Amino acid sequence: MNPVFSTKAFWQPYLTLESDDLTESGFAAQLDGFRGEYAVRDEPIHFEVLGQQCTAIRHVVEFPFSCGERFSMIIEYEPSVYGCSKNLFLIDSHLESKSQMGWWDLARWHPYCLRPEEFDALLMFWSRWDRRWQGQELPLLLHCQFVGLADSIARDSLTARAEVALRALDLPETGEDQPTVSLVVPEAAYRWEYDEERGWVFTSDDYCCYSIRNRPHEGSDEGEFPFKMFQEMMSEIERRLDRT
Repeated sequence: MNPVFSTKAFWQPYLTLESDDLTESGFAAQLDGFRGEYAVRDEPIHFEVLGQQCTAIRHVVEFPFSCGERFSMIIEYEPSVYGCSKNLFLIDSHLESKSQMGWWDLARWHPYCLRPEEFDALLMFWSRWDRRWQGQELPLLLHCQFVGLADSIARDSLTARAEVALRALDLPETGEDQPTVSLVVPEAAYRWEYDEERGWVFTSDDYCCYSIRNRPHEGSDEGEFPFKMFQEMMSEIERRLDRT
């Protein structure tokens, strides 16, 4: 396991998106710790302030997860003292496509894109066939906030599992508050429904503002869930699991 995953300094901002007391040099040290094992992109951003051209650098680390020969999923995590963000993408190597499934940031989050049952199947698949991830603790913690939870029973169950996974990392005792996993049931009575055209959707009778995995976001400027590719990926995942 990469040593950065064994630190409170990684999990606190990853789980809350807030930097707390972590400085730019602290985030830079984390990124340096990931380089060589995970892809880290340093991307310039050009903008204008009071008529002056300015440039900043955004840093993104990629956590890849194999989902068979054709598909994979990637979490792109951008740590920053101004607020962190994380995006979950579905990759289709045959089509050379990259589709956003959900994201967390401090402005307009739409994270919920995985059914609890799908999440469990993915965890089992990764523990068996993706050698980059030993055990289920890290994949569970990295993905759990992308799971759409429709009721308090599902929330409490996954929260308990995530807390066990976090304790299994044996983070150093520093005398400070340890990271905790905060999972919520979104407002507006979200539920999982099966749609004949799209498969499973996470939807509400109100505007579906916390997920793009639903009918209202088809053709939306906010993003569109890759329903067909995701169904194909999960079918392959389930076939592989059923054969073992």
